[in-house]
Amino acid sequence: MKEKNGYTILLSLVGVASIVYMIREWHSIALFAIAPILFLIVLLDLFPVRLLSGEEYSGSLVGFLILALAFGYNPAILGIVISTIISYTRKKNFDIRQMNLFRICSALGKSVISIFLSYQVMEALNPFSTYIQAGLGALVFSLVYMLLLAGASTTIIGTPFLNDMVLKLKELIVPVLLCTIIVPHFLRHISLGNIVYETVYVLLFLLLIIFLSHGFIRQLQIRMKSSEEFIRLSELRISQRNEGHGKNTGILCQYMLELLAYPKKRRTDLVNYTTLHDIGKSLLPMEILTKRGALSLTEEKEYQSHATESSNIIYAISGDKKAAAWVLHHHERYDGKGFPSGLKGQDIPYESRIIALCNHLEHLLSSHSDNVDVLHQLQRLSGKVLDPKLIQRITLEIIIALRQLVITKPLLEGSDLIDSELPSVDEHKEMSGFTGGTVLLKYKDHHSLQEMEDIHLKNQLGPLAEHALRVSENFYEVIQSNQKTFEAHFYPENNWVAIVLTDITPALEYREQLHQSTMRSYKDVIETLSKSKIDICLEQQEIEEHLGSPLANMDIMTKSDVSSGRSLVMEYIPEELKINQPKKLMHIKLAVSEGVTNLIKHAAHGKLSVYSKPNVLQIYITDHGSGIPIHELPKMILISGYSSKRSLGKGFALMYTSADRIMVHTSSKGTSILLEFDVLLEEAG
Repeated sequence: MKEKNGYTILLSLVGVASIVYMIREWHSIALFAIAPILFLIVLLDLFPVRLLSGEEYSGSLVGFLILALAFGYNPAILGIVISTIISYTRKKNFDIRQMNLFRICSALGKSVISIFLSYQVMEALNPFSTYIQAGLGALVFSLVYMLLLAGASTTIIGTPFLNDMVLKLKELIVPVLLCTIIVPHFLRHISLGNIVYETVYVLLFLLLIIFLSHGFIRQLQIRMKSSEEFIRLSELRISQRNEGHGKNTGILCQYMLELLAYPKKRRTDLVNYTTLHDIGKSLLPMEILTKRGALSLTEEKEYQSHATESSNIIYAISGDKKAAAWVLHHHERYDGKGFPSGLKGQDIPYESRIIALCNHLEHLLSSHSDNVDVLHQLQRLSGKVLDPKLIQRITLEIIIALRQLVITKPLLEGSDLIDSELPSVDEHKEMSGFTGGTVLLKYKDHHSLQEMEDIHLKNQLGPLAEHALRVSENFYEVIQSNQKTFEAHFYPENNWVAIVLTDITPALEYREQLHQSTMRSYKDVIETLSKSKIDICLEQQEIEEHLGSPLANMDIMTKSDVSSGRSLVMEYIPEELKINQPKKLMHIKLAVSEGVTNLIKHAAHGKLSVYSKPNVLQIYITDHGSGIPIHELPKMILISGYSSKRSLGKGFALMYTSADRIMVHTSSKGTSILLEFDVLLEEAG
């Protein structure tokens, strides 16, 4: 995507030339006489009409044509310059910092070319009725502007030049009809005596249309905001890291629909349903949503049901079977390996393929800070997961543009700071035992946080505050600096941001201490219940220091590794034991099988290792799953056959029965289990 190209540069040069022309011809304009009409133009730009396609239309064309027919070409150019500036600044929430002079000049160039050709047509039709002049003048202006705008879209983002041309031509009815009715009426009563009266009359007429238009806009915004808030709450239930996924996916969808020339009439609905595409996850059990590592087959099937649940909710809301099907199939893969129906290629609904693309894009933008990496990852999915024709439309420039549209975590990267007028964090240390204190900062400009001593913290707060100003939305982020952790909440106002900064380091330390205390309690209880057969280790290092000499190891990835793991262990079992102690041999095989099976079910991957100590065989199993709930272990020891779907269940009970001793360390980063068997080992190698 290249905003500055030969076409747009030419348009901007026309815009600059028109400004220079206005400065030179300023003396020829009767400013006092045209002031009411300029006021009318400003109001119409501040309160535009919403068209069928969702585009905004300013009725200011009425003012341009009145100025052109009644006062000449120069006043019309002045009206266009004022209109362009007002319209652009309104779209940027009147934030001067977001002003882009190149875009203003380019937009001005399109309008100037349009009014020039329109004026020539109206001058040629001078002998005819003003109704014909106004109608054809409005038609020429609108048609030329539409074509110039289509040319800009084609050269910048590659949209087909004739994209949605039928709908756009239908929309020309609005400006042509308005100008044909209003402009001739205004021109008949334009004497100095009643120009103010006629301006007010026309303004009231147009405001009625604007009022009806804004009623539609308001309902549309309420619908969109309701969907976004509903899905945000559902995402927050799962994880704070997931918050914003639905909204961001909808934003990406809106951009992609423009790029893909998707029909405008259906865009609003598809964007709404894209925002809600994961709403079915709110009906899933929390353990499915928060589990680390791979899901079991039962859990995977339960997880996949969220597509069906989402589809059912969409159908209940809209009654639209097609829309429900779009959401139902957004997890289908282009190679046919997706769910729920295993559809392949073009059999997958086009809209489902678009939702899938936007869904993956959002995840990639959130997890990869390098735009080139995002593009490469996306291309790897082409033809396998995603539609290759859709992927072909995405370039590095588009990835860069998309990243600017969405809020991802971590938010932003460094930019220059802006300045602080409030106390430092250290002045509020006495707040409570669970926080290191809270401070309110006021961020206004590039000097705002200058008094803060923590440079690294300043360099993180500044860009986030700038982002809050840009998006005008409240949010919070967790920030780490100098071995401390802060929770920063951002509340943007008109031209400044309130930052509530809390040092949560003591709270995190307290949580860790509480965890260690709980683990020590369970360690004592489980050791007593198991008669010292099970040792709960507070640190993994305790197990590693207990290991003997390494014999062999293998990675555990798939079900086939269960038998491979047994075979590996059997290589180091003495032949005498195999012959004379079949029960012991069975216990070893059973323990290894259960340990490896549980690893595969509850973690993404892991490792099986064999060690030896004098007369002891050690089987060490490690994984990178979400850990096991220690509170379940006493029940497994005391209650025969007890099983917990979220823990190691019967598998651990079997290992407990089979092994002579067990050492366990578990945390959110994974689980390590050492199984020891008293056997007479042959010396290795």
